[in-house]
Amino acid sequence: MLANHMTSAEINRYLEHELDQNRCAEMDTHLTACPACRARVERAARLDRALRALPRTQPPSELAARIGATIEARVKQEQARRARVPVIAVATFFSILLALWFCFELNLAFQMSGVSDFWAMFISYSDVLSTDSLDALLAVLEALPLSEIVLTSCALLTVGVLAQQLIESLRPRALQFK
Repeated sequence: MLANHMTSAEINRYLEHELDQNRCAEMDTHLTACPACRARVERAARLDRALRALPRTQPPSELAARIGATIEARVKQEQARRARVPVIAVATFFSILLALWFCFELNLAFQMSGVSDFWAMFISYSDVLSTDSLDALLAVLEALPLSEIVLTSCALLTVGVLAQQLIESLRPRALQFK
């Protein structure tokens, strides 16, 4: 007797007589003792008989041509997508270099404007600056190199978008049909 219930695959193989005699005998024994599996086998057998009783129709003659044309169009789309990979890879590489350059420039701008020193002082002597904290914060904001921050942020965003496109282009896709 089987310790567990029969799987759908086992039921299908049982109904199609694809099992050896020993396994078939085990399943017969299990079916006599297990009403749940017996009901599932009976339901599957009824479904099988109903499907076999359906009339057989011929598919439309142009169906093969339509399927072939659809597959060919999808393959061409996939090839075009794959052809973009080198361009996207080069663009991603140069955008990473540009982002690194902007990060370097931003670091220099922070050092030249003294924002880093002012921020360190602001954190170290917070009790001294607490009375004029709004003024100190406004002074930090005025000293920020906003153009470098915006350019660096845009460069990093570009790197993210191009990297995502590169990953999507490299990921294998199954052909999808509508």
